[in-house]
Amino acid sequence: MRQTIKARYHDGVLEPLEPLTLADEVEVQVTVETTATISADDILRRAAQVYQGLTAEQVAHVETIALDRRHFFREPAA
Repeated sequence: MRQTIKARYHDGVLEPLEPLTLADEVEVQVTVETTATISADDILRRAAQVYQGLTAEQVAHVETIALDRRHFFREPAA
């Protein structure tokens, strides 16, 4: 039987957020999928670090490449 439930990880234990329909002592296989959340401030802070340490010329070169869509798509074979 397959169930998808939400759980909270606390002090080394996964705690289900809803009742489970499992027999006592039954073994299960758990797949963990986390939902990462990031704040707008974190996004801005990370974006500000993108060009850190580059010269103005290097930044201009990177932006030229990033804005030229030809660098992201291959031409179809003739």
